[in-house]
Amino acid sequence: MTVSTAALNLTASPLRRNLAVVSILLSTLMATIDTSIVNVALPQLSKQLHVAPSETVWVATAFLLAVACAVPATSALGDQLGRRRLYLIGVPVFTLSSLGCALAPTLSTLVAFRVLQGLGSAVILAVALPLFRNIFPPDKLGQIFGINAMTVALGTSIGPTLGGVILQTLSWPWLFLINVPIGVIAFVLAIFFVPGRTSDRGNYDTAGAVFAAAAIACFLIGVRQLAALTTLWQGVVLLVASAAFVWLFLRRERRAIRPLIPLGLFTGVFSLSVATAWVSFLGQGIAFIALPFLFQSAYGATPLQSALLFTPWPLVIVIVAPLSGRIADRVRPAYLAVTGLIILTVGLAMCALLGMHPPIWLVLLSTGVCGFGFGTFQSPNNRDMMGAAPIKFAASASAVLNTNRTVGQSAGAAAVSMALVLSGAAAGSVTEQASAAIAILWVAVGAGVGAAVLSFVKLRTPVAEQVAA
Repeated sequence: MTVSTAALNLTASPLRRNLAVVSILLSTLMATIDTSIVNVALPQLSKQLHVAPSETVWVATAFLLAVACAVPATSALGDQLGRRRLYLIGVPVFTLSSLGCALAPTLSTLVAFRVLQGLGSAVILAVALPLFRNIFPPDKLGQIFGINAMTVALGTSIGPTLGGVILQTLSWPWLFLINVPIGVIAFVLAIFFVPGRTSDRGNYDTAGAVFAAAAIACFLIGVRQLAALTTLWQGVVLLVASAAFVWLFLRRERRAIRPLIPLGLFTGVFSLSVATAWVSFLGQGIAFIALPFLFQSAYGATPLQSALLFTPWPLVIVIVAPLSGRIADRVRPAYLAVTGLIILTVGLAMCALLGMHPPIWLVLLSTGVCGFGFGTFQSPNNRDMMGAAPIKFAASASAVLNTNRTVGQSAGAAAVSMALVLSGAAAGSVTEQASAAIAILWVAVGAGVGAAVLSFVKLRTPVAEQVAA
Protein backbone atom coordinates (compact mmCIF):
# COMPACT_ATOMS: atom_id res chain seq x y z
CA MET A 1 0.00 0.00 0.00
CA THR A 2 1.15 3.54 -0.72
CA VAL A 3 1.61 5.91 2.19
CA SER A 4 -0.40 9.08 1.74
CA THR A 5 1.24 12.51 1.63
CA ALA A 6 -0.48 13.36 4.91
CA ALA A 7 1.16 10.37 6.54
CA LEU A 8 4.60 11.39 5.29
CA ASN A 9 4.18 14.96 6.49
CA LEU A 10 2.81 13.83 9.83
CA THR A 11 5.71 11.51 10.48
CA ALA A 12 8.06 14.44 9.94
CA SER A 13 6.19 16.72 12.39
CA PRO A 14 6.43 15.78 16.09
CA LEU A 15 3.65 18.21 17.08
CA ARG A 16 1.17 16.85 14.52
CA ARG A 17 2.17 13.30 15.36
CA ASN A 18 1.63 13.87 19.08
CA LEU A 19 -1.79 15.46 18.49
CA ALA A 20 -2.80 12.42 16.43
CA VAL A 21 -1.68 10.17 19.28
CA VAL A 22 -3.74 12.22 21.76
CA SER A 23 -6.83 11.63 19.61
CA ILE A 24 -6.29 7.88 19.40
CA LEU A 25 -5.43 7.44 23.07
CA LEU A 26 -8.41 9.55 24.21
CA SER A 27 -10.82 7.49 22.13
CA THR A 28 -9.19 4.23 23.26
CA LEU A 29 -9.46 5.30 26.89
CA MET A 30 -13.17 6.11 26.45
CA ALA A 31 -13.88 2.83 24.69
CA THR A 32 -12.19 0.74 27.38
CA ILE A 33 -13.51 2.69 30.38
CA ASP A 34 -17.05 2.02 29.20
CA THR A 35 -16.54 -1.72 29.52
CA SER A 36 -16.83 -1.38 33.30
CA ILE A 37 -17.78 2.18 34.33
CA VAL A 38 -21.45 1.24 34.60
CA ASN A 39 -20.84 -1.76 36.88
CA VAL A 40 -21.05 0.16 40.16
CA ALA A 41 -24.32 1.74 38.99
CA LEU A 42 -26.14 -1.56 38.36
CA PRO A 43 -27.75 -1.75 41.83
CA GLN A 44 -28.84 1.90 41.46
CA LEU A 45 -30.19 1.30 37.95
CA SER A 46 -32.19 -1.65 39.27
CA LYS A 47 -33.99 0.67 41.70
CA GLN A 48 -34.40 3.76 39.48
CA LEU A 49 -35.54 1.90 36.36
CA HIS A 50 -37.69 -0.53 38.40
CA VAL A 51 -36.17 -3.73 37.00
CA ALA A 52 -34.64 -6.85 38.55
CA PRO A 53 -30.89 -6.83 39.30
CA SER A 54 -30.32 -9.67 36.83
CA GLU A 55 -31.86 -7.53 34.06
CA THR A 56 -29.57 -4.54 34.69
CA VAL A 57 -26.58 -6.77 33.93
CA TRP A 58 -27.66 -6.38 30.28
CA VAL A 59 -26.42 -2.78 30.44
CA ALA A 60 -22.89 -4.19 30.83
CA THR A 61 -23.40 -7.29 28.69
CA ALA A 62 -24.92 -5.51 25.67
CA PHE A 63 -21.87 -3.27 25.27
CA LEU A 64 -19.38 -6.11 25.60
CA LEU A 65 -21.46 -8.31 23.29
CA ALA A 66 -21.52 -5.65 20.56
CA VAL A 67 -17.76 -5.10 20.81
CA ALA A 68 -17.02 -8.82 20.73
CA CYS A 69 -19.21 -9.42 17.68
CA ALA A 70 -17.97 -6.41 15.72
CA VAL A 71 -14.19 -6.34 16.30
CA PRO A 72 -13.31 -9.15 13.83
CA ALA A 73 -15.38 -7.54 11.08
CA THR A 74 -14.16 -3.99 11.68
CA SER A 75 -10.49 -5.02 11.78
CA ALA A 76 -10.70 -6.30 8.23
CA LEU A 77 -13.00 -3.46 7.18
CA GLY A 78 -10.23 -0.98 7.93
CA ASP A 79 -8.28 -2.31 4.94
CA GLN A 80 -11.36 -1.91 2.73
CA LEU A 81 -12.54 1.59 3.65
CA GLY A 82 -9.28 2.97 4.98
CA ARG A 83 -8.37 3.01 8.66
CA ARG A 84 -8.60 6.78 9.03
CA ARG A 85 -12.01 6.89 7.38
CA LEU A 86 -13.29 4.09 9.60
CA TYR A 87 -11.89 5.84 12.68
CA LEU A 88 -13.73 9.03 11.70
CA ILE A 89 -16.93 6.97 11.67
CA GLY A 90 -16.31 5.09 14.92
CA VAL A 91 -15.55 8.09 17.17
CA PRO A 92 -18.80 10.03 16.42
CA VAL A 93 -20.87 6.81 16.62
CA PHE A 94 -19.46 6.17 20.09
CA THR A 95 -19.90 9.79 21.17
CA LEU A 96 -23.49 10.22 19.94
CA SER A 97 -24.58 6.85 21.34
CA SER A 98 -23.11 7.91 24.71
CA LEU A 99 -25.44 10.90 24.60
CA GLY A 100 -28.29 8.52 23.75
CA CYS A 101 -27.44 6.36 26.80
CA ALA A 102 -27.56 9.41 29.06
CA LEU A 103 -31.00 10.40 27.76
CA ALA A 104 -32.49 6.87 27.78
CA PRO A 105 -35.79 6.75 29.75
CA THR A 106 -36.06 2.95 30.01
CA LEU A 107 -33.78 -0.06 30.39
CA SER A 108 -34.53 -1.31 26.86
CA THR A 109 -33.62 2.07 25.35
CA LEU A 110 -30.43 2.21 27.40
CA VAL A 111 -29.44 -1.29 26.28
CA ALA A 112 -30.10 -0.37 22.62
CA PHE A 113 -27.81 2.65 22.81
CA ARG A 114 -25.21 0.55 24.63
CA VAL A 115 -25.18 -1.75 21.60
CA LEU A 116 -24.48 1.24 19.32
CA GLN A 117 -21.84 2.41 21.75
CA GLY A 118 -20.24 -1.03 21.56
CA LEU A 119 -20.13 -0.88 17.75
CA GLY A 120 -18.33 2.47 17.91
CA SER A 121 -15.92 1.06 20.49
CA ALA A 122 -15.19 -1.94 18.27
CA VAL A 123 -14.21 0.36 15.40
CA ILE A 124 -11.91 2.42 17.64
CA LEU A 125 -10.17 -0.63 19.11
CA ALA A 126 -9.84 -2.32 15.72
CA VAL A 127 -8.02 0.54 13.99
CA ALA A 128 -6.03 2.06 16.89
CA LEU A 129 -2.91 -0.11 16.62
CA PRO A 130 -2.83 -0.09 12.78
CA LEU A 131 -3.18 3.72 12.81
CA PHE A 132 -0.05 3.97 14.94
CA ARG A 133 1.79 2.26 12.08
CA ASN A 134 0.75 5.19 9.85
CA ILE A 135 2.10 7.69 12.36
CA PHE A 136 5.35 6.23 13.71
CA PRO A 137 8.43 4.77 12.04
CA PRO A 138 9.15 1.13 12.93
CA ASP A 139 11.80 1.99 15.53
CA LYS A 140 9.22 3.96 17.58
CA LEU A 141 6.38 1.44 17.49
CA GLY A 142 7.41 -0.51 20.60
CA GLN A 143 7.21 2.58 22.78
CA ILE A 144 3.78 3.71 21.54
CA PHE A 145 2.40 0.15 21.69
CA GLY A 146 3.46 0.05 25.35
CA ILE A 147 1.68 3.34 26.05
CA ASN A 148 -1.41 2.02 24.28
CA ALA A 149 -1.33 -1.21 26.32
CA MET A 150 -1.15 0.80 29.55
CA THR A 151 -4.07 2.95 28.34
CA VAL A 152 -6.19 -0.14 27.64
CA ALA A 153 -5.33 -1.66 31.04
CA LEU A 154 -6.08 1.61 32.80
CA GLY A 155 -9.38 2.13 30.97
CA THR A 156 -10.56 -1.44 31.48
CA SER A 157 -9.86 -1.50 35.21
CA ILE A 158 -10.45 2.08 36.37
CA GLY A 159 -14.07 2.17 35.19
CA PRO A 160 -15.66 1.12 38.53
CA THR A 161 -13.60 3.68 40.47
CA LEU A 162 -14.45 6.51 38.10
CA GLY A 163 -18.10 5.44 38.07
CA GLY A 164 -18.27 5.55 41.86
CA VAL A 165 -16.71 9.03 42.00
CA ILE A 166 -19.26 10.33 39.47
CA LEU A 167 -22.22 8.72 41.23
CA GLN A 168 -21.23 10.27 44.55
CA THR A 169 -22.37 13.73 43.39
CA LEU A 170 -24.13 13.17 40.04
CA SER A 171 -26.81 10.87 38.64
CA TRP A 172 -26.10 7.79 36.49
CA PRO A 173 -26.57 9.56 33.08
CA TRP A 174 -23.31 11.40 33.78
CA LEU A 175 -21.49 8.08 33.43
CA PHE A 176 -22.14 8.51 29.70
CA LEU A 177 -22.25 12.30 29.35
CA ILE A 178 -18.55 12.57 30.24
CA ASN A 179 -17.78 10.86 26.92
CA VAL A 180 -19.34 13.65 24.84
CA PRO A 181 -16.73 16.43 25.27
CA ILE A 182 -13.88 13.91 25.14
CA GLY A 183 -15.31 12.38 21.97
CA VAL A 184 -15.65 15.80 20.33
CA ILE A 185 -12.02 16.64 21.11
CA ALA A 186 -10.81 13.27 19.78
CA PHE A 187 -12.87 13.69 16.60
CA VAL A 188 -11.65 17.24 15.87
CA LEU A 189 -8.04 16.22 16.41
CA ALA A 190 -8.54 13.22 14.15
CA ILE A 191 -9.91 15.32 11.29
CA PHE A 192 -6.81 17.52 11.21
CA PHE A 193 -3.99 15.29 12.42
CA VAL A 194 -4.66 11.54 12.05
CA PRO A 195 -3.16 10.35 8.75
CA GLY A 196 -4.38 7.56 6.52
CA ARG A 197 -3.21 5.13 3.92
CA THR A 198 -4.82 4.22 0.66
CA SER A 199 -7.44 1.50 1.10
CA ASP A 200 -6.89 -2.02 -0.19
CA ARG A 201 -10.30 -2.93 -1.55
CA GLY A 202 -11.52 -6.29 -2.75
CA ASN A 203 -12.22 -9.80 -1.46
CA TYR A 204 -13.67 -8.70 1.89
CA ASP A 205 -14.66 -11.79 3.86
CA THR A 206 -18.30 -10.84 4.42
CA ALA A 207 -19.43 -14.41 5.09
CA GLY A 208 -16.65 -14.88 7.64
CA ALA A 209 -17.65 -11.65 9.41
CA VAL A 210 -21.29 -12.77 9.61
CA PHE A 211 -20.43 -16.27 10.85
CA ALA A 212 -18.01 -14.92 13.51
CA ALA A 213 -20.52 -12.37 14.82
CA ALA A 214 -23.33 -14.93 14.88
CA ALA A 215 -21.19 -17.50 16.72
CA ILE A 216 -20.16 -14.99 19.39
CA ALA A 217 -23.68 -13.61 19.85
CA CYS A 218 -25.29 -17.05 20.09
CA PHE A 219 -22.69 -18.19 22.62
CA LEU A 220 -22.97 -15.21 24.95
CA ILE A 221 -26.76 -14.95 24.83
CA GLY A 222 -27.11 -18.72 25.05
CA VAL A 223 -25.03 -18.91 28.23
CA ARG A 224 -27.25 -16.30 29.83
CA GLN A 225 -30.44 -18.14 28.84
CA LEU A 226 -29.29 -21.21 30.77
CA ALA A 227 -30.00 -19.34 34.00
CA ALA A 228 -33.70 -20.22 34.24
CA LEU A 229 -35.73 -23.34 33.48
CA THR A 230 -38.17 -21.31 31.36
CA THR A 231 -35.37 -20.26 29.00
CA LEU A 232 -33.14 -23.34 29.32
CA TRP A 233 -34.24 -24.73 25.96
CA GLN A 234 -33.45 -21.42 24.28
CA GLY A 235 -29.97 -21.49 25.76
CA VAL A 236 -29.33 -25.00 24.50
CA VAL A 237 -30.54 -24.09 21.00
CA LEU A 238 -28.35 -20.98 20.92
CA LEU A 239 -25.26 -22.88 22.08
CA VAL A 240 -25.83 -25.52 19.39
CA ALA A 241 -26.26 -22.70 16.87
CA SER A 242 -23.02 -21.14 18.10
CA ALA A 243 -21.14 -24.39 17.50
CA ALA A 244 -22.65 -24.59 14.01
CA PHE A 245 -21.57 -21.03 13.19
CA VAL A 246 -18.05 -21.78 14.47
CA TRP A 247 -17.91 -24.74 12.08
CA LEU A 248 -19.16 -22.56 9.20
CA PHE A 249 -16.61 -19.87 10.10
CA LEU A 250 -13.69 -22.32 10.13
CA ARG A 251 -14.86 -23.83 6.85
CA ARG A 252 -15.10 -20.36 5.29
CA GLU A 253 -11.67 -19.23 6.55
CA ARG A 254 -9.98 -22.23 4.94
CA ARG A 255 -11.36 -21.19 1.54
CA ALA A 256 -11.43 -17.39 1.71
CA ILE A 257 -9.01 -15.43 -0.49
CA ARG A 258 -8.48 -12.90 2.31
CA PRO A 259 -9.71 -14.62 5.48
CA LEU A 260 -10.97 -12.52 8.34
CA ILE A 261 -8.84 -14.50 10.84
CA PRO A 262 -6.18 -16.62 9.08
CA LEU A 263 -6.14 -20.05 10.68
CA GLY A 264 -2.37 -20.14 10.28
CA LEU A 265 -2.21 -17.80 13.26
CA PHE A 266 -3.13 -20.54 15.69
CA THR A 267 0.21 -22.11 16.48
CA GLY A 268 0.89 -23.71 19.84
CA VAL A 269 2.11 -20.59 21.67
CA PHE A 270 -0.48 -18.30 20.08
CA SER A 271 -3.38 -20.67 20.82
CA LEU A 272 -2.31 -21.24 24.43
CA SER A 273 -1.89 -17.48 24.95
CA VAL A 274 -5.39 -16.88 23.57
CA ALA A 275 -6.94 -19.59 25.74
CA THR A 276 -5.12 -18.36 28.86
CA ALA A 277 -6.21 -14.78 28.26
CA TRP A 278 -9.84 -15.79 27.69
CA VAL A 279 -10.11 -17.73 30.93
CA SER A 280 -8.39 -14.95 32.89
CA PHE A 281 -10.75 -12.33 31.44
CA LEU A 282 -13.67 -14.57 32.37
CA GLY A 283 -12.51 -14.45 35.99
CA GLN A 284 -11.90 -10.70 35.83
CA GLY A 285 -15.31 -10.11 34.24
CA ILE A 286 -17.01 -12.03 37.06
CA ALA A 287 -15.14 -10.06 39.71
CA PHE A 288 -15.84 -6.68 38.11
CA ILE A 289 -19.61 -7.35 38.26
CA ALA A 290 -19.85 -9.39 41.48
CA LEU A 291 -17.72 -7.16 43.72
CA PRO A 292 -19.95 -4.04 43.38
CA PHE A 293 -22.96 -6.17 44.34
CA LEU A 294 -21.03 -7.56 47.32
CA PHE A 295 -19.79 -4.16 48.49
CA GLN A 296 -23.17 -2.44 48.16
CA SER A 297 -25.30 -5.35 49.40
CA ALA A 298 -23.27 -6.92 52.20
CA TYR A 299 -21.38 -3.84 53.33
CA GLY A 300 -24.01 -1.19 52.59
CA ALA A 301 -21.39 0.82 50.71
CA THR A 302 -22.34 3.79 48.55
CA PRO A 303 -21.25 3.74 44.89
CA LEU A 304 -18.28 5.96 45.79
CA GLN A 305 -17.28 3.79 48.74
CA SER A 306 -17.65 0.74 46.51
CA ALA A 307 -15.39 2.35 43.94
CA LEU A 308 -12.77 3.25 46.54
CA LEU A 309 -12.73 -0.33 47.83
CA PHE A 310 -12.06 -1.40 44.24
CA THR A 311 -9.39 1.27 43.55
CA PRO A 312 -6.29 -0.82 44.43
CA TRP A 313 -7.02 -3.20 41.52
CA PRO A 314 -6.60 -0.63 38.67
CA LEU A 315 -4.03 1.42 40.56
CA VAL A 316 -1.67 -1.52 40.99
CA ILE A 317 -2.18 -2.61 37.36
CA VAL A 318 -1.06 0.80 36.09
CA ILE A 319 2.13 0.52 38.15
CA VAL A 320 2.91 -3.16 37.61
CA ALA A 321 1.91 -3.79 33.96
CA PRO A 322 4.60 -1.60 32.32
CA LEU A 323 7.28 -3.04 34.63
CA SER A 324 6.16 -6.58 33.88
CA GLY A 325 6.25 -5.87 30.15
CA ARG A 326 9.79 -4.51 30.43
CA ILE A 327 10.96 -7.55 32.43
CA ALA A 328 9.36 -9.80 29.81
CA ASP A 329 12.00 -8.51 27.34
CA ARG A 330 14.68 -10.12 29.54
CA VAL A 331 13.09 -13.38 30.71
CA ARG A 332 10.67 -15.80 29.12
CA PRO A 333 7.22 -14.11 29.29
CA ALA A 334 5.45 -17.35 30.26
CA TYR A 335 7.28 -17.39 33.63
CA LEU A 336 5.83 -13.99 34.48
CA ALA A 337 2.40 -15.02 33.17
CA VAL A 338 2.24 -18.11 35.41
CA THR A 339 3.42 -16.13 38.43
CA GLY A 340 0.86 -13.38 37.80
CA LEU A 341 -2.00 -15.85 37.42
CA ILE A 342 -1.12 -17.61 40.68
CA ILE A 343 -1.15 -14.24 42.46
CA LEU A 344 -4.45 -13.31 40.76
CA THR A 345 -6.02 -16.58 41.91
CA VAL A 346 -4.90 -15.95 45.48
CA GLY A 347 -6.40 -12.44 45.32
CA LEU A 348 -9.72 -13.72 43.97
CA ALA A 349 -9.84 -16.34 46.73
CA MET A 350 -9.21 -13.59 49.29
CA CYS A 351 -12.18 -11.65 47.84
CA ALA A 352 -14.41 -14.74 48.01
CA LEU A 353 -13.41 -15.31 51.65
CA LEU A 354 -14.10 -11.75 52.80
CA GLY A 355 -17.45 -12.71 54.29
CA MET A 356 -20.11 -10.22 55.39
CA HIS A 357 -18.15 -8.00 57.82
CA PRO A 358 -14.47 -7.76 56.80
CA PRO A 359 -12.13 -4.96 57.91
CA ILE A 360 -11.55 -2.32 55.23
CA TRP A 361 -7.80 -3.00 55.08
CA LEU A 362 -8.46 -6.62 54.13
CA VAL A 363 -10.82 -5.61 51.31
CA LEU A 364 -8.22 -3.17 49.95
CA LEU A 365 -5.47 -5.77 50.26
CA SER A 366 -7.56 -8.38 48.43
CA THR A 367 -8.36 -6.16 45.44
CA GLY A 368 -4.75 -4.95 45.41
CA VAL A 369 -3.45 -8.52 45.20
CA CYS A 370 -5.81 -9.14 42.27
CA GLY A 371 -4.45 -6.08 40.48
CA PHE A 372 -0.85 -7.12 41.13
CA GLY A 373 -1.49 -10.57 39.72
CA PHE A 374 -3.37 -9.40 36.64
CA GLY A 375 -0.85 -6.63 35.95
CA THR A 376 2.02 -9.13 36.17
CA PHE A 377 0.27 -11.54 33.80
CA GLN A 378 -1.29 -9.40 31.06
CA SER A 379 1.67 -7.72 29.34
CA PRO A 380 3.85 -10.86 29.06
CA ASN A 381 0.92 -12.93 27.80
CA ASN A 382 0.07 -10.30 25.17
CA ARG A 383 3.73 -10.24 24.16
CA ASP A 384 3.67 -14.02 23.70
CA MET A 385 0.46 -13.74 21.67
CA MET A 386 1.57 -10.95 19.35
CA GLY A 387 5.13 -12.28 19.13
CA ALA A 388 3.88 -15.63 17.86
CA ALA A 389 1.95 -13.97 15.00
CA PRO A 390 3.64 -13.32 11.63
CA ILE A 391 3.85 -9.60 10.90
CA LYS A 392 1.49 -9.93 7.94
CA PHE A 393 -1.18 -11.19 10.35
CA ALA A 394 -0.63 -8.43 12.94
CA ALA A 395 -4.07 -6.82 12.35
CA SER A 396 -5.80 -10.21 12.64
CA ALA A 397 -3.85 -11.01 15.82
CA SER A 398 -4.95 -7.66 17.26
CA ALA A 399 -8.56 -8.54 16.39
CA VAL A 400 -8.23 -11.88 18.18
CA LEU A 401 -6.75 -10.12 21.24
CA ASN A 402 -9.57 -7.56 21.45
CA THR A 403 -12.32 -10.12 20.74
CA ASN A 404 -10.87 -12.47 23.32
CA ARG A 405 -10.97 -9.79 26.01
CA THR A 406 -14.54 -8.72 25.35
CA VAL A 407 -15.92 -12.26 24.95
CA GLY A 408 -14.29 -13.31 28.23
CA GLN A 409 -15.62 -10.27 30.10
CA SER A 410 -19.08 -10.74 28.55
CA ALA A 411 -19.16 -14.38 29.64
CA GLY A 412 -18.20 -13.23 33.14
CA ALA A 413 -21.07 -10.74 33.24
CA ALA A 414 -23.46 -13.47 32.04
CA ALA A 415 -22.18 -15.80 34.76
CA VAL A 416 -23.04 -13.23 37.46
CA SER A 417 -26.53 -12.83 36.02
CA MET A 418 -26.97 -16.61 36.05
CA ALA A 419 -25.85 -16.78 39.68
CA LEU A 420 -28.35 -14.09 40.72
CA VAL A 421 -31.21 -15.91 39.00
CA LEU A 422 -30.31 -19.48 39.99
CA SER A 423 -29.84 -18.52 43.65
CA GLY A 424 -33.12 -16.66 43.77
CA ALA A 425 -31.23 -13.52 44.73
CA ALA A 426 -32.45 -11.61 41.67
CA ALA A 427 -35.72 -10.93 43.44
CA GLY A 428 -34.48 -11.47 46.98
CA SER A 429 -32.99 -9.46 49.81
CA VAL A 430 -29.64 -7.70 49.77
CA THR A 431 -28.27 -10.49 51.96
CA GLU A 432 -29.21 -13.07 49.32
CA GLN A 433 -27.62 -10.91 46.64
CA ALA A 434 -24.41 -10.72 48.69
CA SER A 435 -24.38 -14.50 49.16
CA ALA A 436 -24.82 -15.01 45.42
CA ALA A 437 -21.95 -12.58 44.71
CA ILE A 438 -19.65 -14.52 47.05
CA ALA A 439 -20.64 -17.82 45.43
CA ILE A 440 -19.91 -16.61 41.91
CA LEU A 441 -16.54 -15.24 43.03
CA TRP A 442 -15.51 -18.85 43.61
CA VAL A 443 -16.15 -19.46 39.91
CA ALA A 444 -13.71 -16.61 39.25
CA VAL A 445 -11.19 -18.42 41.48
CA GLY A 446 -11.68 -21.54 39.36
CA ALA A 447 -11.05 -19.48 36.22
CA GLY A 448 -7.79 -18.23 37.75
CA VAL A 449 -6.69 -21.79 38.44
CA GLY A 450 -7.58 -22.83 34.90
CA ALA A 451 -5.67 -19.93 33.37
CA ALA A 452 -2.60 -20.74 35.48
CA VAL A 453 -2.69 -24.36 34.32
CA LEU A 454 -2.90 -23.28 30.66
CA SER A 455 -0.01 -20.87 31.13
CA PHE A 456 2.04 -23.63 32.77
CA VAL A 457 1.37 -25.85 29.74
CA LYS A 458 2.68 -23.01 27.55
CA LEU A 459 5.87 -23.03 29.64
CA ARG A 460 6.42 -26.63 28.60
CA THR A 461 5.87 -25.77 24.93
CA PRO A 462 9.05 -25.20 22.91
CA VAL A 463 9.69 -21.51 22.38
CA ALA A 464 8.73 -20.66 18.80
CA GLU A 465 10.69 -18.11 16.83
CA GLN A 466 9.21 -14.67 17.51
CA VAL A 467 8.26 -13.50 14.03
CA ALA A 468 6.60 -10.21 14.88
CA ALA A 469 8.23 -7.19 16.38
